Formats: sequence, C-alpha cells, structure tokens
Amino acid sequence: MFTRAEALAAGYTDDDLRRGRAARQIIAIRRGYYIRADLYAKMTATEQHSMLARAVYQDSGAQAVLSHVSAAVLHGMDVWKLPLDKVNLTIGRSYASKKGRRRVLHGTAVTPDECTTVDGLRVTKPARTIIDVARSSPLEQSICVGDYALHHRLTTTAELDAALKSALGRTGIGRARRAVGLMSAQSESIGESRSRLLLGDIGISPPLSNQWVYDDNGRFVARVDFLWPEKGVVGEFDGKVKYRSRVAKEVIAEKNRENRLIDLGWTVVRWDWDELEAHQILRARIEAAFGRAARHAAPGGAFYNNRLP
Repeated sequence: MFTRAEALAAGYTDDDLRRGRAARQIIAIRRGYYIRADLYAKMTATEQHSMLARAVYQDSGAQAVLSHVSAAVLHGMDVWKLPLDKVNLTIGRSYASKKGRRRVLHGTAVTPDECTTVDGLRVTKPARTIIDVARSSPLEQSICVGDYALHHRLTTTAELDAALKSALGRTGIGRARRAVGLMSAQSESIGESRSRLLLGDIGISPPLSNQWVYDDNGRFVARVDFLWPEKGVVGEFDGKVKYRSRVAKEVIAEKNRENRLIDLGWTVVRWDWDELEAHQILRARIEAAFGRAARHAAPGGAFYNNRLP
C-alpha cells in the first residue's frame, strides 16, 4: 500500500494516479491510499480488511482504537460471515455510533488496560474485542469468534467474564452474555462450533467434544469431534466434502480410522457443510445413528479429554 503523498514524492503525478486507476492497474483503498490491483486481487478478504483498517486508522485521531470485527481480524481470529466492508473504530467519547462509507465510529469508553498494539496499530484486546463483537453481531458468528479465541488461547473465560462486567449498561450486553455462556475452547473449527450450537437447537443431547478414544489394550484409536458415550455414537463434522479433492492416502487413512472405531463398537455418523443448513435432515440422521447403536452392545475401550502419555 502507498499513499498519494508517497507517490508524489516518488515523482508521480495526480494524473498518473488517475490513469493508473482508469487502466485498473492500481486500486484506491480509500481516498489517498492505493495498492497495485494485481496484489490486491491475490489477498484474502481479511487481508484486504487489514489494509483498509490501516488506511482508516492513519487518518483517525489519536484517541481512535480499532475495535469490533476490525480488531478481531488484526488478532487473527476467524470472522466467519461477519461484514468486512467497513472498519470499526472506538473513540473514547460518549455518542451514538456513526456509520460512513468505509468506517463505523463507536462512542464508548476504552480504558488503557483494554488496549494493545498489533503491527503498530492500537486495537482492543481480545476479550474486549469479543464482547464488542458479541454485543453487535448475530449469536452464531459471535460464538465462532469466541470459540476461536479461546481455543487458540488468545483469551480466557475469566477475561471474558471481566470484560462483560466492564461492559454493563452498554447496548447488546444481554446478547453478549448469552454468547459468552455458549462459547467453548474445545471447538477447533467453525464447522465444529456451528455443529455444537445446531445440535442444541434441534434437540439433540449435548455430546462430549474432541475426545481421545482408545481400545481395550490402551492403544490409541482416534480423536473424534463429538461423542455420545451413553448412546455409543461418534459424530464427525467433515469439512472436506468432496473425496476427489483429497489425496488417496488421506481418504484411506480416514476410512481405516473409522473402521477401527466401528470395530470397537462405536456407531459413526458424519455430516458436512450442507447438512448444517438442513436441520431436520441432520437431526434425522443422528437419531437414526442412535437407533442403530441401541441394537448393539456398548462400545469397548475407553475415551478421555486428553491424550494419554
């Protein structure tokens, strides 16, 4: 990224910049900030947002702190289905949020211990970031952000609870409290987070998450996404839907892993991204797996929250 001032200092003119934009050789990220079009096209949505955030931040006042989804992006959190078209900044003054074409200004206080620096930019710390996201975003997306941060140890449940207390009285605090209560460090992916939430919504009993399964001789068999020990059922979210997109060794290894679980007496049920949108189909498949498992003896072996030494 380069600024208009940097381009002029390098000998280019405003006409050069206009011609570059007209020829689609450069892109104006915002007024006065540019990037080569070929480089911009190769960036992910979060990388593009990070660049926009830097440009907006540099034009903001000294009190501005990147917050909400912008802070989540800069902390490296997974921001599944959260809007990235505007940069979120919090200003330490009390006024209603103001939305512009490329930025949203939030008028809530930010204390020094709620801020940190990422790549030279002032941002809200992970716990404050998650609470801000949860106050202003849909429940499912908020929980996915929180799960990611907890699993990757960017924050802790104690820090989230403290951030909730600090946010008392702010808009959306009830929504944030509910979201935090449903967050889990156990989920390792968006698919697992969404599955966990959906299972509760469709009336399926809560499973254990990410269990280590061993056979009767203490040999490791598999680490599974979900486990219903009282049902004798293993649940697996398959984010890699198309087998043809996977190498043969990976497919064979996965099949062998499933066979070892079946040999122990576990009934295995799988679902994918499409079935996360087809709630009744998923419920029927899991309940059918419960029914099949009920006709067999309880599985052998054992399972644990952590891998045995």
